[in-house]
Amino acid sequence: MNIEPPRRTRVLLADDNVAVLESVSRYLAAAFDVVGLAGGGRQALDLASRLRPEVLVLDVSMPDLGGFQTLEQLRPVAPDTRVVFLTMHKDDDIAASAIDHGACGYVLKSRTHLDLISAIDNAVAGRLFLPSLTSLSRVAGHQHAVQVHGDDRRFLDDVGQFVAATLRSGEPIVILADDATRVGIAERLQARQMNVLMLAAQGQYVALDSALSLSQAMHDGQPDAERLAEIVHGLDRLRLAFPNGPRHRLTIWGDLSASLCRRGQVAAALELERIWSDLTRSLPFFTVCSYSIHCFEHAAARHQLPNVCAQHSAVIAEHRAAPASGN
Repeated sequence: MNIEPPRRTRVLLADDNVAVLESVSRYLAAAFDVVGLAGGGRQALDLASRLRPEVLVLDVSMPDLGGFQTLEQLRPVAPDTRVVFLTMHKDDDIAASAIDHGACGYVLKSRTHLDLISAIDNAVAGRLFLPSLTSLSRVAGHQHAVQVHGDDRRFLDDVGQFVAATLRSGEPIVILADDATRVGIAERLQARQMNVLMLAAQGQYVALDSALSLSQAMHDGQPDAERLAEIVHGLDRLRLAFPNGPRHRLTIWGDLSASLCRRGQVAAALELERIWSDLTRSLPFFTVCSYSIHCFEHAAARHQLPNVCAQHSAVIAEHRAAPASGN
C-alpha cells in the first residue's frame, strides 16, 4: 500500500535582498514547499494572488512597498494567506504593531535559523509568534502565551524587563514562581530603581509561591476546575482595583503547569492549561506560562512541547544560554 507523504505548507518569501532570498529559501525548502520568491511588496502581492500560499514571509522595509502596506493590500487578493515578518528591526513596538496589523509572527533575521520554522508552523496552527515577552505584552487585547527558556541570567533579565514595563504602564502583575525566581525578579526591579515593597503594599505587584498555588488548584493529584476558578476570580479583583491601566487588564506570569511537567505529570499539566484557558478567555488577562527547557527532559514529557504550545494562543521565541566555549 502506497502511503502519500504529508502535504507540506506552501510558503512565499519576499525580501528586496537577493542574498537573503536565496539563503532563507534554501533553509525553508527542507521543511516547506517554497512556491515563490518576490523581490518586493508589489511582486509579493502578484504572486500571492496567483499562488495562494498558506504563509507569506515578508520583510518590513522594502523600497517599492513596505511590509505593513503589503500586509494591508494582501487581504483582498489572498485573504487566507498568513503573514510572518522576517526583519532586522528589533523594536518591540514595531513587533507589536505588526501583530496588531494582522501578522501572525515576527522573527528577527539574526535568529532566522532558530525561529523561522517555528514561527511558520505556529502561524499555520493559528498561534502568534513573537521574539520577546515585552513585544507580546504590547499587543492589543489579551493572550495566553507560552515561554520556553533556559535557566540562565538572561532569562531573568528578560522577565525583569517585562515585569518592570508592565508596572510602569500602571497595570497590576502577579508572579507565580519558586523562591529563587521571585528573588531574582525582585532584584532586577530594584536595580531599575523600583520600590518593590511599595508596589506590593499597593497591590500592583503580587508575588506568590507557585508550589502553594498549585496545591490549592489540585484535587486528588489532578487540576480541579472549581478550585482554579476561585484562584482566577480572586486574581481578577486585582485588575478591578487598577481600572486606569491603558488596557485595563491583569498580567500573570508563572510556572504552575511547568511544575507538573517537570515531574512527568504531562497530562495534568495540559489539563491545567486547558482549564486556565477556559477560565480566562472571557477575562482581560495577559497570561504567560513559563517552562524551562529542562521540563521536557523527563521521559514522560519528551516530545510534548508541541502539545503544550497547542494549549496557547501565542508563543514567545525560545532563548537558551549559549554553550560554554572550551579553552
